[in-house]
Amino acid sequence: MVLQVWLFGSFARGAVEPHDVDIAIRFERDERITEVVLQSLFSGRGNPYAPLRRALAGTSRGLQFQFDDSAREQLEAEGTEMLPLWQRGDTLTQALAVLHGIAEDPNAGRAERHDMIDAVDGLDRYIPRPVRAKLIEWQQQGFITISRIALPDAPEDTGLLATPDMRWAFRRWGDDSPLRRAALAGLAHMQGLGVQLDDVELAGQRLPTPRRRAGHRSEPRWWISWKWQGYSGIPYCITSGDGWLAVIQPTRTRPLNALVFQPGPKAAAFRG
Repeated sequence: MVLQVWLFGSFARGAVEPHDVDIAIRFERDERITEVVLQSLFSGRGNPYAPLRRALAGTSRGLQFQFDDSAREQLEAEGTEMLPLWQRGDTLTQALAVLHGIAEDPNAGRAERHDMIDAVDGLDRYIPRPVRAKLIEWQQQGFITISRIALPDAPEDTGLLATPDMRWAFRRWGDDSPLRRAALAGLAHMQGLGVQLDDVELAGQRLPTPRRRAGHRSEPRWWISWKWQGYSGIPYCITSGDGWLAVIQPTRTRPLNALVFQPGPKAAAFRG
């Protein structure tokens, strides 16, 4: 059940041609919605709030929803103005009055974005600001370098899942999971770089490659992740390795993007 709705961003400030409409939602987290969110998170099936979004907006494009209370509060703490649009008990007439009361402002363009570099431009909505700030800080300190790549899908005839052990390792994701797609694309990219898969940690787990199954042991040299799991370990890990591939917002069908973190000129100083 929706309890309160806010508008924010350029639309709320009166932009004549906003890129999209930003909407923050506070809702009652009953057992049903909690179960849906948890199932989505554990299955890796995309946005856990997708059912709520569909209920509110159908397939309409141009609407960007913020469902997480802590994220909304963080935006407010950073100075983002939230315009109350509706709360439980209000009428449609009252909500429309708020909309009609927004004065057009030709100068109300996109708000200044903080903690930004070229590599994350356009991806920033998928990277929490505290994460962006830390990544940029590490880059400025010379501990890491940051680059952005388009991540092609693994070829249909990929041999990545040729062995029963590798197929077993991928059992944690469904065939249509965006995380499975991201994992295969990330490993295919590693192969393209000439990286031995024995030396890759994928989403927190080592791969059951033939060499490792035969007893070979080594520390990871590459890490593949998404959803910023374990990001705080990036500079520590790559000072003893070669790099970290972070897939940004894995999806089932849309193009995949990734950030590549590699040791910077002062990487050794991080451990020191």
